[in-house]
Amino acid sequence: MTGSGDDDRPPSGWERNVKAITIAAALLVGLWLLPDVGPPPGVEQPVELARGHIEAFIPDTDDPTIPDVVIRVESGPRAGELLEGYLQGPGGQQDVPRYVLGDEVVVSLAQGPDTVYVAVSDRYRVPLFLGLVGLFALAVIAVGGWRGLRSLLALALTLGVVAKIVVPLLLAGWEPVPLAVAAGTAVTLATILLTEGVRPSSLAAVGGTFASLALTAGLAAGVNALAQFTQYQGSEAAVFLQSMGLSTIDLSGLLLAAVIFGALGVLDDVTVTQAATVHELVAADPGASDRTIMARAMNVGRSHIAATVNTLVLAYLGASLPLIVLFAAGGADPLLIASGEAVAVEIVRALVGSIGIVAAVPFTTAVAVFAVRSRRLGRAPSGSEVGPL
Repeated sequence: MTGSGDDDRPPSGWERNVKAITIAAALLVGLWLLPDVGPPPGVEQPVELARGHIEAFIPDTDDPTIPDVVIRVESGPRAGELLEGYLQGPGGQQDVPRYVLGDEVVVSLAQGPDTVYVAVSDRYRVPLFLGLVGLFALAVIAVGGWRGLRSLLALALTLGVVAKIVVPLLLAGWEPVPLAVAAGTAVTLATILLTEGVRPSSLAAVGGTFASLALTAGLAAGVNALAQFTQYQGSEAAVFLQSMGLSTIDLSGLLLAAVIFGALGVLDDVTVTQAATVHELVAADPGASDRTIMARAMNVGRSHIAATVNTLVLAYLGASLPLIVLFAAGGADPLLIASGEAVAVEIVRALVGSIGIVAAVPFTTAVAVFAVRSRRLGRAPSGSEVGPL
């Protein structure tokens, strides 16, 4: 006996949303159950960081303006202990912030030959971050509704993949660039299908993103070789990683992977919009030829390129601005400044990432035209596509 009536009805928007959220929640739980990232064997940990509270101030006879402090440690192996330490600025600076009793702080614990050196290195700002995250989530849900909620879950999945999969594999010695392309594609697949649903335009966006990521990775590797950057590529973080004895990590590849992840967020935006444009053009004019649809979609894509071409350039410029100002203050030739590795790396990253974004428009348009036109609207009425997972 075949089903009929309610048994054959398509799932409602509510049911699709609940299903999508349930799948996303299950994936998040799976990521959460993965073991936490720990330092590889043999890696020295010269400084331990912990959370603590300032319990008291002790006058310092050598410098009365900067007193010593009594700190109650709240996390780590020494949780609950009262330790005497000193104040220092962020990153060991001499400019010490003003603290008051009860302030929540980050405590640095360094094991010396005979004792443990304790310092208040910075303020503990996680509560502020949580407040901003809550405000951001409320804004996204208020404006985006169910789709906004799904996008937040997709963001959580992205962060979970990076923290629980990408970082541990990098520490284990995996090649950074192939790992970044694979992880980026997986994140894109989950994000787009979760937020946009399973439909030809969504799959086309995934295909366009993968092609653009592959191009970006290849171009980044080629330019990196031509520029003859050192393995540190002007990055202090890379120097610190090397000093910690992390010989299993390919530092050059790690910084190339950063280019890929940096471009990924903008690529998602470009490919989803471009694939949706193709779908709407076909729906509006089912009889239009592939050449016509391609040309019309590229017109829209060119406008999108014009609006986003500055995105990565400005992002990397912002990251390098203090360094550029520092060099410029010394009266150095701008071209010589640009040739220095610290600035040149940012220029290369910005240009390579931007080329990948520009290439995403024709890549996605071609894939979307093929995917959408293969499903004739005469066989699948508009709106009959499968909704979100």
